[in-house]
Amino acid sequence: MRLPFLTLLLVTSAGSLSLAAADEPIAVGHLARNAGAPFVVRDQNPLLAGFGVPSTMPSRLTSGFAGGLDLYWGSTAIMQSHGDEALLVDAETREARAILEGKLTDRVGWRLQLPYRYTGGGSLDSFIDSWHDTFGLPDGARSALPRDQIAIAYTRAGTRELNVTSSSSGLADIQAALGYELHSAPGSALTAWLDVKLPTGDADKLTGSGAADVSFVLAGQHSPLNSRWTVFGQAGVTYLGDGDLLPSDQQRSVVWSGMAGVSVLAWRGLSLKAQIDAHSAAYDSDLDFFSNAVVLTVGGDYLFKSGWRLDLGVSEDIAVEHSPDVVFVLGIHQGW
Repeated sequence: MRLPFLTLLLVTSAGSLSLAAADEPIAVGHLARNAGAPFVVRDQNPLLAGFGVPSTMPSRLTSGFAGGLDLYWGSTAIMQSHGDEALLVDAETREARAILEGKLTDRVGWRLQLPYRYTGGGSLDSFIDSWHDTFGLPDGARSALPRDQIAIAYTRAGTRELNVTSSSSGLADIQAALGYELHSAPGSALTAWLDVKLPTGDADKLTGSGAADVSFVLAGQHSPLNSRWTVFGQAGVTYLGDGDLLPSDQQRSVVWSGMAGVSVLAWRGLSLKAQIDAHSAAYDSDLDFFSNAVVLTVGGDYLFKSGWRLDLGVSEDIAVEHSPDVVFVLGIHQGW
């Protein structure tokens, strides 16, 4: 479902940009400082989401107290095999991630993420199948799998390492972070973060890894042209504890991650944005779904005069079958 959907979004974006040129936005200075922030996303791969690979972190500390809720609704249908490995993932994932953040001093801030995660059969398969039929897109493994059922199985060297046949949900691994603002100016910002993921989830329910992870992240943004345009990026390294999902001899101890994107204030409170997130493999495996992942998220946000910001986007696996087929993203954020 990739090309037609992304093309539709890009055409819509172009139309909005033309509108922007003819209609000056309201309170552009205020909106430019608050709209167009990156999507708060991370790889929703049900076999990797329990690790502490960081989601998007702020490049500028909030001036007071801020909060938000991000929702992710994804679908995966893949069958892969290579050598003595075989993997089946037919599942839908839903995650709600509450975020609270504030300042301790002028340059030191904190951030707390409280996620709740579901992995099961879901209801997206019919919609995705209809989309594929309409645009003549290949179904991949979907045509060979039953609709709205869950089946996650992994076999290595003749041993069944993972076998999930029923839906599960629960509190996922909580993440707590401290940030130090290295640079802050009207058109740019740079903040370093120390992020710790706590093992509050359950590896058997795919809501956690069963171990604590620690990440170091550098997040920045800059407006190179004018206040309408913003480029942003992030680089991170995560040290993984010994998890319980797959055998410890197969898990790597370090995962690298990065993000780069751009946003434009198109019209009044509307910003259009696109970003690419990537990370290295967390497991030693020849299967694509356990390998390096590259995910594109496109969409936008709208900043209301009340200060609430609404994010809408969709994520697609640029590295095909290295992450979920599609993830719909919805976020609401506010600062006080």
